Amino acid sequence: MILDPAEADASTWLALRQAHRTQEFSDHVFVVEGDKPAIDGLGALPGIKTPAQLDPAETARLSPTEKLSIRAWSERKRAPEKVRPGDGLSWGHESCQAP
Repeated sequence: MILDPAEADASTWLALRQAHRTQEFSDHVFVVEGDKPAIDGLGALPGIKTPAQLDPAETARLSPTEKLSIRAWSERKRAPEKVRPGDGLSWGHESCQAP
């Protein structure tokens, strides 16, 4: 989520106080945890945007650290799941092959 304090209203600030932030890249760029309806609800509030909603001018106003953080988070979400045979098994398990 990206917060524009100039566009945020009282409902935005109230919702942000109640939101569970899992990572903060700056005071106005952060990751919020929640189910899809809750995240969509935050994204619909005044002053809140997702990275996909930013226009080029808004993106240009972000700091290099904020841009890098958003790009890295987006790549993380798109990365395929790693296949790890035996993940979670003890090395003594019959189907586990130790490296």
